[in-house]
Amino acid sequence: MPELSALIFATAISMLYRSLIPVIAPELSQALLLSDAQLGNLAALFFIGFAAVQIPVGLALDRLGPRLTITTFMLLALAGTALFATATEITEAYIAQLMIGMGCAPIMTGSMVVISRRFSPERFAFMTAVVLTLANLGDLFSTAPFAWLSEQLGWRGALWVVLALTLVSALACLLLIGRDRQAPGCTPETPGQLLKGMVQVARLQVLWPMLPLMLTGYACLMTVRGLWAGPWLADQYLLTAGGRGQVLFALSLAMTLGMFLYGVLDRRGVSRKRLIMGGSLVTSAALILLALPQLPLWAAVATLVLTGLTGYTYALIVAHCRSFIPAQLMGRAVAFLTLTAFLGVGLLQAFSGWLMQLQTGYSPLFLTLALILLTSTFCYRFSCGTTAVTPHSAGHLPAIAEPSGRQP
Repeated sequence: MPELSALIFATAISMLYRSLIPVIAPELSQALLLSDAQLGNLAALFFIGFAAVQIPVGLALDRLGPRLTITTFMLLALAGTALFATATEITEAYIAQLMIGMGCAPIMTGSMVVISRRFSPERFAFMTAVVLTLANLGDLFSTAPFAWLSEQLGWRGALWVVLALTLVSALACLLLIGRDRQAPGCTPETPGQLLKGMVQVARLQVLWPMLPLMLTGYACLMTVRGLWAGPWLADQYLLTAGGRGQVLFALSLAMTLGMFLYGVLDRRGVSRKRLIMGGSLVTSAALILLALPQLPLWAAVATLVLTGLTGYTYALIVAHCRSFIPAQLMGRAVAFLTLTAFLGVGLLQAFSGWLMQLQTGYSPLFLTLALILLTSTFCYRFSCGTTAVTPHSAGHLPAIAEPSGRQP
């Protein structure tokens, strides 16, 4: 399907951007004279930029549709990449990362909106997992292949290659994503109605027990994969860029496999809530293992792989939340959830940089991440297990019907 192919390609580019920093972190720190706190801030700014524009992204998706929204915002990513590739000081790199994050902001959200409008609710989690699994090729490219590319061309030259791929992806979205349209049975809304709908999503109390895990689950995984795994491997095990790339490749491959397995199990009727809680608890245990001093390299790699295999519960949590959300609010709802998740990544990565500046070694970092994830999983325990959304009008909160059907 050309439409999904374009969305997968664009999502892969977004995943590539969010995962580049750990591979080139030592070289980047040397070139721009970065401290640990600055490195944390640099990685965090992609996610902060991503989260900062989710409200206008949600409004645009419901008002203009995914095609125009995605292609327009990707122009920011192109400009940000060019700025990053030519940056000579930290301020320029900060601005570039912020622009790249803003430019990628509607890609994943828009993909979920397209899936929600093309497929039944029962297939949403599976199709989202399929798209994210295939798009994870971008995450895989950011490991060993990008490490090799940066060794051959330097980190600046490698970024110019990424810019070219982003340009091709933007053109594919413009040409291949289908005609923009509202959800079935819905009519275009005024800006005031759109903003009111965003407030309605935030007021859904049934979502509140899920939001702590939405805020921190993906954030804990990306604080490891998207920031500190590379420096940790370099400092603790003296691995070169190529060696770090190989380990991160294994981690990203495990994330891809884990996400796909979650989708398969969800489609086969396994309780969504149990999958999410079980995966989060195993991930917490893996983070505690990573905090052990003098862990052998083989054990460290195996534990990182376990973290990736069980930690990518993002699509399942979105699917669980989605079952409470009416079609008219879908764009804003997915944007709200994405804002929550990516703001969590930005805040936690920035906090982790500050923590690394204060502490010696990585053990306090991994233990803190485990504690945060365990606390959020405890809150998620009180979420509703079965849902059904009744018909509604655009200006009213959706009513939640009595539980029936399969367990999320």
